[in-house]
Amino acid sequence: MTEDASVQAAQPSLASALSEYLETLKPAQRVASESYIRKFLDLMGHEMLCSSLTAARVESYAEAQIKDRDPNAPERVSALKGWFQFLKKKGYIPENYGARIRVRRSSHRNGLMASTRLDEPPIEMTADGLEARKQELAELQDQRPEIVRAIATAREDKDFRENAPLQAAREQLGMTDGRIKQLEADIKRAVVSDATSGDLSAIGSIVSVTRLDTFIQMQFTLVGAREANAAERRISVDSPVGKELLNRRTGDEVNVIVPSGTIIQYRIDAILPGQ
Repeated sequence: MTEDASVQAAQPSLASALSEYLETLKPAQRVASESYIRKFLDLMGHEMLCSSLTAARVESYAEAQIKDRDPNAPERVSALKGWFQFLKKKGYIPENYGARIRVRRSSHRNGLMASTRLDEPPIEMTADGLEARKQELAELQDQRPEIVRAIATAREDKDFRENAPLQAAREQLGMTDGRIKQLEADIKRAVVSDATSGDLSAIGSIVSVTRLDTFIQMQFTLVGAREANAAERRISVDSPVGKELLNRRTGDEVNVIVPSGTIIQYRIDAILPGQ
């Protein structure tokens, strides 16, 4: 083996090092960590040599990609820290870059540092999901005056103790107002995901897969948690299957741990934009 070839062998690519690292993990830990580390590789380049990584590159990634408003930020940080610790132990990098990664908290300054405020995270949803919420909100707002009138009519019966219509109308108003408040909050925080471009699956994508133990083919639409509908195979990206199908490419194989503890392997056959 030439000296150059020997040096190359001692400097694996990020993709090779990741495969090596995943083999050291238990199945549950592997599933939990792999997607977050692959997102790092997607930006750095899967064929980049580990020796080409620098502290500055890692810090820039963390600053741009790991935000306090991301509900998965702690898991993302934990996964990357574990991987960088492995790279340092193997001698692939000169220092543990995991020490450079932390959740960036937004702060407001007015001369002096103000207290940190955590904003509610945005809610990713499809355009259809957002439109459905707007339509439901409009319908409930139209229905509310009728419910208020029903309460006024029921109050004409002076015996409130046995006034079932009054109690029912009050309960309906309470549920309606609660739902209106929830819909208004969802719409305010909504961010429509664009799944019409690129080759990575995203919220709104239709993902065709083959279950590799049975070779049964199926199709899922990736949606936000508030749009999930099992009967229509619209699965939340927060679900075990949805998490693993998000940010994937055609040809990828993923392992999903279902609540029973069984590991199911899927192959992604196609990724289509939502309707």
